[in-house]
Amino acid sequence: MTPSRAEEVSWLVCPAGALNMELRSSIQDLIPFMDSPENVYQLFEALGYQGTLDPSYRRKLHEFTLARDLQEEIKAIYTILSFDGKLPVFLVESKTATPSFLRKATQTFADKYHRLLLIYTTDYRNYQFVFPEYQLIEAGKHKLKITRLSLDRESSYHTDLETIANLALRDRETWHDVWRGWKEAFSVRRVTLEFFKDYQSVFSKLRDLAEGQKIGRKEAHEFALQLLNRIMFIYFIAKKRWLNDDPKFMKWFWNRYKEETKRGDVEANSFYQKWLKVLFLEAFNNRFGHPHWLPRDVRDVLQLAPYLNGGLFRRNTLDNLLLDLSDNVFEEIFAFFEKYNFTIREDLPLDVEVAVDPQMIGYVYESLANVAEEIYERQDFGIFYTPRVEVDFMCRRALAEYLGNHLSEIPKAHIYRLLFDEDKSETERYFTEKGLWYQLEELLDNLAVLDPACGSGAFLVGMLFVLTEIYKTIFAHIDRQMTDYELKKRIVGMTLYGVDVMPWAVHSAELRLWLQLMIESDLTLGDLKIYPLLPNLNLKLRVGDSLVQEIGGMSLHFRDASLPLSVKRKLGELKREKEKYY
Repeated sequence: MTPSRAEEVSWLVCPAGALNMELRSSIQDLIPFMDSPENVYQLFEALGYQGTLDPSYRRKLHEFTLARDLQEEIKAIYTILSFDGKLPVFLVESKTATPSFLRKATQTFADKYHRLLLIYTTDYRNYQFVFPEYQLIEAGKHKLKITRLSLDRESSYHTDLETIANLALRDRETWHDVWRGWKEAFSVRRVTLEFFKDYQSVFSKLRDLAEGQKIGRKEAHEFALQLLNRIMFIYFIAKKRWLNDDPKFMKWFWNRYKEETKRGDVEANSFYQKWLKVLFLEAFNNRFGHPHWLPRDVRDVLQLAPYLNGGLFRRNTLDNLLLDLSDNVFEEIFAFFEKYNFTIREDLPLDVEVAVDPQMIGYVYESLANVAEEIYERQDFGIFYTPRVEVDFMCRRALAEYLGNHLSEIPKAHIYRLLFDEDKSETERYFTEKGLWYQLEELLDNLAVLDPACGSGAFLVGMLFVLTEIYKTIFAHIDRQMTDYELKKRIVGMTLYGVDVMPWAVHSAELRLWLQLMIESDLTLGDLKIYPLLPNLNLKLRVGDSLVQEIGGMSLHFRDASLPLSVKRKLGELKREKEKYY
């Protein structure tokens, strides 16, 4: 890329108003060439920032008061620009880009400059654009929230281009206007709204197509939801490179089908029946039958597909519906999904990524609520999707009450500090002096968390995060070793329960818990063929009405002293058998 390339596109900066499509197109042309500091600088020149500095000048690391471990991980720091002398953009070459490193390094920069933009890279192929922002937590107390955009310059997404294009200077005159523009550019809400607007459009067309083929409205609704959720799930797991070592597996799979139909080797409009169903119902269930109509390279990939288990890919009545789905239908479905970058890591309250994460399943659930009311003939489902930060607070508050009731001899302030404070050192010293770590572990081991109206599982996933955090703190003091995957699988299997009246809400909750296990899994492809990755959650998440506490005329109100001892004994036996089954 020559220096004149930036000059060639710099005039395309958007005027006030809607995003200029030409700017986004030009950025798409620039990004593949961002293989050096000079070309990162040129990106900002194309965005309208004419005051970029000399890319050959490296800053001295000691200027930033970096901790020793950060100095060992950071190779170089460049100042791309400093708008009005108050709003810097730094390019950081580092040896790692782990979440913990990014947070600690960003905290150091933010403490010094307060408002800024950071770009991290380890190889000038993958970048992390990081926007830090201090948020008021309580009177006089702020915490740093970081919003990240992960960019692969050789494989950028529509949302990546949109976010970077929105960093453009345009007609912003003051540094404060520019900073607010950056904040808007890193809006996860914008991506969320755009995603489920697109989802609703594709979903409605798919459901209407099924209805047009004499399928009942309820079944058509559930078929469309199941098909899109299955495809979306594959987009998530492809990020683990478990399918052909390709994070864009579905794009490859669809393109291979189109190549075969173009050559006449595969019948047109057969993708659903002869390709997708084989992937869903055979490959992911360790029952791949090597159908002769699939080309050799596709068969080689599918025979190595992970054994997922779980209920999402188990054959059911919806799979037996006689439906004709044309190639045009899937062309539109994949055009939708390919716009977005998927990440299997769910956002934390103070660490957010501009991408489609499993939390999006909750927003999809919410967005389809009004449609479901017509289908299931109910007046009010009481569906509310609670934001992550509120879920996190509710989980910690509920857990504080549970621990406070069982550790009554401990001042409750110590329990709250253990659950809410980032710096737990003082509280950890207190628990160590009192010898409470084993007792705390036993209390968590005996904990049962039930969400009686779990919806898409926001509370259960939130509790999984909090319990994982507290268990890891405990294990550090009792010298117990357990991988994050083993720990989360244990919590899901022994502690979490959910009930919801809506079947598709329960399926959404299953998806989110499975994805939480997947992100932590370090199983090899060989292990994934032998051992089912996902636990069966049929006895953990149930379709039902929590208001009804009677079965076959017998009251099952567990706090009712009149419940016969024989029934209580049977329920205890059932619980033990359930744990063995899991």
